[in-house]
Amino acid sequence: MSSTDDFRTTGYCTQCGQCTALLALDISSAFDAVDHATLTDRARTVFGIHDIALDWLRSFVTERTQQIAVGSEKSAMFPCTSGVPQGSVLGPILFGMYVSPICDVISQHNVLYHQYADDMQLYVSLNPTDFGTLSDIESCASDVSRWFIENELLLNSTKTEAVVFGTSQRLSQINKSQGVWVAGAHVQFTDAIKLVGVTLDSTLFSDKHVIDDTCSCHYHVALCVTYVPY
Repeated sequence: MSSTDDFRTTGYCTQCGQCTALLALDISSAFDAVDHATLTDRARTVFGIHDIALDWLRSFVTERTQQIAVGSEKSAMFPCTSGVPQGSVLGPILFGMYVSPICDVISQHNVLYHQYADDMQLYVSLNPTDFGTLSDIESCASDVSRWFIENELLLNSTKTEAVVFGTSQRLSQINKSQGVWVAGAHVQFTDAIKLVGVTLDSTLFSDKHVIDDTCSCHYHVALCVTYVPY
């Protein structure tokens, strides 16, 4: 994974002797909150999409309708004024276009980031003795949260996760109990975190991911056995 390679080279290498603090940001109903007018405007001004191509993009996201069904009862149809289709090929690309200006916000801080669609991680490398203050990443998270609000998105700080990557020796020198502040909420560091579907522990090993997948396989195989007639 390119992410783990970056974490190793920025703060996990033996030469620099640092650890990497990472925030995995959670955006509430990210795909559903994309404003159509803002999206098409950024497609035109930032990405240079014009004429027929812009009309295609606009027709893909607009003029959609939805309704609520409870049992046999259904509401009237009403228009979707925001959102991009989830499960589509274009969905993640369009969301990435919508939040593309966020790189300018993050670049104002001494913080690195990774993003794939609505999965966004902020990370910074520090010496183990410097973990008493995480002002850079906290300030960056605050500005990112403010930008989200201004663009009709919401950073869910209660579901945002934090982890510190490093060698066992370096991690033993860190007091992780202070956690990190994200948009007014206190987030504790965890021992493992799931990034784009892969669970990594604090030493960047995926043992927990393998164990969880193995247990899930055993469970589903056992279910299949109960339904197979002998």
